[in-house]
Amino acid sequence: MTKRAVLAVLLSVALCGCTSVLSNRIVQEDEKIPFPELLQKPDRFRGAVVILGGQIIETTVREKESWVQVLQLPLGARHAPDITAPSQGRFLVVYPRFADPLIFEKGRKITVGGVVEGGRVITIGGRPHTVPAVIERETYLWRAGDDFAGTGSAPAVRFGVGFGIWR
Repeated sequence: MTKRAVLAVLLSVALCGCTSVLSNRIVQEDEKIPFPELLQKPDRFRGAVVILGGQIIETTVREKESWVQVLQLPLGARHAPDITAPSQGRFLVVYPRFADPLIFEKGRKITVGGVVEGGRVITIGGRPHTVPAVIERETYLWRAGDDFAGTGSAPAVRFGVGFGIWR
């Protein structure tokens, strides 16, 4: 009986480290569209549910909505943006409400689940570019300390013997 209890605890701890920061509902609805395809033909995927993430470039407050422009990064464990991977482009998150630019600040990592609206034109370096636009359903804003190379998040469990210096 003791071995079963230990096994159950270890299994539950291991599974907790793999869960997404977004709800199970949106994770199940995610159509897992490769970002390069979404970037090339955003109107083709209109109405699809996607999970995207990256680093905030700019937040613009409009009269009835807010736009958060994001530099896409591949998602790793827990749907965290992988800061060591190259970006494949930009996308726009559309919030049908006020998104405070001091909270959605430049450089902050973000993971978003939402519905593809199609393409929207933004200006980059004085030139118009069409990028995928996603109507937000769920957002997770990462803390600055959540940047870990290769995984996008800190390990949930550490094992070891001895001593160390906590950073």
